[in-house]
Amino acid sequence: MDQTKVLLEKEVEAIANDLFAVSEYLYKNPEIGFQEVKAVEYLGRFLEERGFQVEKGIGGLKTAFCARPAGQPPMRPTFALLAEYDALPSVGHGCGHNLIAAAGVGAAVALRKHLDRLEGSFAVVGTPAEEGGGGKVLLAEAGVFSEMDAAMMFHPGRLNLPGEDMIGRIKFKAEFFGKAAHASVSPDGGINALDAIVAAYNNISLLRQQIRPEARIHSIISHGGDAPNVIPDYTAGVYYVRAASRKYRDEVFEKVKKCIEAGALAAGATCKIEVGKPTFDPIRRNGSMEEAARANMVALGIPIDADDGRRGSSDIGNLSHVLPALHPSLAIVDPEIPGHSQIFGEATVSPRGRETLVKAAKLLAMTAYDFLTSPGLRDRIRGDFAQGE
Repeated sequence: MDQTKVLLEKEVEAIANDLFAVSEYLYKNPEIGFQEVKAVEYLGRFLEERGFQVEKGIGGLKTAFCARPAGQPPMRPTFALLAEYDALPSVGHGCGHNLIAAAGVGAAVALRKHLDRLEGSFAVVGTPAEEGGGGKVLLAEAGVFSEMDAAMMFHPGRLNLPGEDMIGRIKFKAEFFGKAAHASVSPDGGINALDAIVAAYNNISLLRQQIRPEARIHSIISHGGDAPNVIPDYTAGVYYVRAASRKYRDEVFEKVKKCIEAGALAAGATCKIEVGKPTFDPIRRNGSMEEAARANMVALGIPIDADDGRRGSSDIGNLSHVLPALHPSLAIVDPEIPGHSQIFGEATVSPRGRETLVKAAKLLAMTAYDFLTSPGLRDRIRGDFAQGE
């Protein structure tokens, strides 16, 4: 292994307890998307105390930040280490973003020791509201990544993978409008908006049989009425449509819209569909970046698992269409443990979670170092990206 990488490993190990403290602070102080005020203050102070200049509120987002080594002007190429720190309602850090942030800042602190070896610069970019808010999308649209050349983060999970597919997602709300009436005295005078949303739900359930395996449709009824003796004049639901390509995601969405409209028509009701922004795109994988990460995982003794094909969505998918982006996964739980759960959140501060945090910080630092010291690797990464979808 390159001697500098050996030093990067040692430097991450030297600050391991500091990184555990970052992870545990975020775990004990969960904040949902766009409300991560404590997280940004804590992470910003952590980096400033270790020689970084931190700019908060970048891209017009109050809880976003960019941190660069103090005294070093931005230079190309620039490598972005992405930090997520938003939590989920009810289950807190059940997605493990506390580990993502801790690993990102840990890699940055280690890399800062070797600025003289780098051909360019790096930055920690704090990206809020991954859970539904699409912080990376908004930052990209604001031009935050326009002077950067590649981006990377890690995600805790059930498997060790240098990269994996992510499916695109459209989130939307459907509202149904009927006419209220007494459910016993004058049911014939009402138009049942609950019937409309139930019919739409059943239509979508039938549609699932006819879509490709990589697509997903799921929903909840967020408002089903107010009293059982009143025919509901208003109901609403929240829906996700996911698929492995932009084209097929949009095609399935159009079919789901027809299912909803048909449910309203059958009940004599009307409906309104409102698409939430931003939509999430499938990730655009970069083979050369993944190969660099894979080699570093092997060097770190991380066993690489077989991909089980289970897919989620993330705003890094959108970012991967702006610049080369990498999203490896490192296991903190066994494969049967679900993400977005309390037990997954607890695993982030377990001994295994701590061990994975240290490995993740090393992986990020080593892969960023590869990018910033190897013109050949950068050329291959750019070539992969230029090939398009």
